[in-house]
Amino acid sequence: MRLLGLQAVGFRNLAPLDLQTDASFVVVHGKNAQGKTNLLEGVFLLATLKPLRARRTQELIAWGQEGAVVAATVRAGGLARRYKLQLGAGGRTLSLDGQRAEQADWFEGVRAIAFTPSDGEIVLGGPSERRAWIDRAAFTKAPRHLDLVRTYRRCLEQKSTALKAGRPDPILLDALDEQLAAAGAAVVRRRLDILAELRPRVAELHRRIAGDDGREVSLRYSPSIADGGPEEVQQRLTDKLARARKEELRRRSTLVGPQRDEVHILLDGQPARAFGSRGQVRSLVLSLKLAELVAARDRGEVPLFLLDDLSSELDRARTARLVQTLSDLRAQVFITTTDPSHLDALPSDDTLYVELSEGRVSAEGDAGGAG
Repeated sequence: MRLLGLQAVGFRNLAPLDLQTDASFVVVHGKNAQGKTNLLEGVFLLATLKPLRARRTQELIAWGQEGAVVAATVRAGGLARRYKLQLGAGGRTLSLDGQRAEQADWFEGVRAIAFTPSDGEIVLGGPSERRAWIDRAAFTKAPRHLDLVRTYRRCLEQKSTALKAGRPDPILLDALDEQLAAAGAAVVRRRLDILAELRPRVAELHRRIAGDDGREVSLRYSPSIADGGPEEVQQRLTDKLARARKEELRRRSTLVGPQRDEVHILLDGQPARAFGSRGQVRSLVLSLKLAELVAARDRGEVPLFLLDDLSSELDRARTARLVQTLSDLRAQVFITTTDPSHLDALPSDDTLYVELSEGRVSAEGDAGGAG
C-alpha cells in the first residue's frame, strides 16, 4: 500500500497541511520540537486508529481547537481510496470515499507498523510491554484480534470488580469464567500463531541489521495454558479457572489467563532485557518490527512502515543496513530525523525530503536532496 497524499487540520502543532507523499521513502527532517513526530502520528492514526504517543485521541486536537481532521489518499491493490478521520468532543468519525465507514472496512486498505524510541521497552520493560507488542503484531495480520483482546479485557474487568466487592455471586463468576475461557483461548491461539510466523524472520533480520555484532536471537511464549487445538485450549483454561476459584476469592483478584503470559526475548539463550547492550536492544526491536512487515509482505500485504527519530536510534553502519533491508522489502517508509545526511543510502530517485519548522512544511525537496 502507498499513501499518496496527507492532509491535516487542527492536529497537534501542525499548521494546516496538504502534502503529496507519493515516494517509497518520505524523510521528514528538522530541528527538535518542530512537529516531525506529530506528522508521523497523523499517518499512524489514520492507519491504526490509535495514537502513536498520546494516551487518548482527544489529546491530538490542537490547543484551542474544537476538533481535528486527518485525511489521506491511499492506494492498495491497485485501488486508490480517500480516508478521512475527524476528531471532536463526541469522539471520532470515519469516512471512506465520502461515505461513513466502519472500522472493519477501514483496515482493509491501510495498516502501519511503527518504530519509535520508546519501543525499547518491548525488550527492557515488563511482560505487559511484550504482550502489547505481540497483540499489535497479531492485529497487523488480522485486525479482529484487537476485538478479541478488548472482549477479554472487558470480561476480566467485570470479574475483577466482582472479586474486589467480596462474596460475588457464584453464578455470575461461572458466566464470566465461561466468557473468559472462550476469549482467552482465542487470544492465546492467535499469539502462538503470530509468534510462530515471526520467529524465523526475527532471527534472519537481526543478523542482517546487527551485522558482525549480532548474537543469536530467539523468541519463546510462555502461555498460562498448554498449546493445542482451539477447543482443547479453551477446556484447559476453563479447568484452570475452576481450580483457581478458591484462591481468587481469597485474594479478591484474578490469577489465571493470558493477561499473565510472557513473551521471552533471548540473545544467545539469555534474556535480552538483562544482557543486551543499548545498541543490541535497538537492533533487536527493529528486527521485531521488520519481521511484522516481512510476514505481512509474505501474506500479500505491505503495510506502511514508520521510523521516528532514526538519527538518535542507530549508528551509521546499522542505519545503512536497515535502509538496504527496507529497500529490498519495497514498503513505503516514513522517517523522521534531525539529520538527513546520514540517510545517503536511500534511493535518490524515489525519496522525498520534507523539512518541518514550527509545524509548517517550510521546504519540500524533490527526490534526491534534503530541502
